[in-house]
Amino acid sequence: MRILIHALNSRGYEPKDRVKLMGLLRSLGLSIINVRVASNHIEVDANANNIDELPPVVGRVIGPILGVVNLSTGNEVSNPFKSFVDLFNEERFWEAHEVLEPTWRVNRDINIQGLIVAAAAFVKIQENYIDSFLKLAKRALGMIMVNQVDCIDALSFREGLRASLSTLKPFKARCIT
Repeated sequence: MRILIHALNSRGYEPKDRVKLMGLLRSLGLSIINVRVASNHIEVDANANNIDELPPVVGRVIGPILGVVNLSTGNEVSNPFKSFVDLFNEERFWEAHEVLEPTWRVNRDINIQGLIVAAAAFVKIQENYIDSFLKLAKRALGMIMVNQVDCIDALSFREGLRASLSTLKPFKARCIT
């Protein structure tokens, strides 16, 4: 089964350390798909026979485990837009991207696709692929053309994304209720 382990980034790892972390975890015999380094946590995307076997090992190598998500099961959410904002603001960009995919597949709204591409852009920062971030972030800016997407304040989202092109730092999305 595929799982996503969130560990506290208590040792100050940076995106430039992700390849080293992947190598270290793989050297322990773990089936690691990817590692993404956020400011407060590290996401370890892995395959496991048992959901309980990997987190203790990851915890010893990286830091205390904050949570584990089973990616092999469908995680239904009542409001994908609110979930997107919550995940985006927690720098769980890969999950934010995934939570909007089913909605976009149904209606093919370019603004929703822009939000997905923006989240994917920040995944690239966590993977230390800055050129890919810049390319995707600029693409997302051209796709988000309205002031609001469901509850998401798309106007402030675009402003935050524009600022991130210079700072290479994430911003906080906002849900308007």
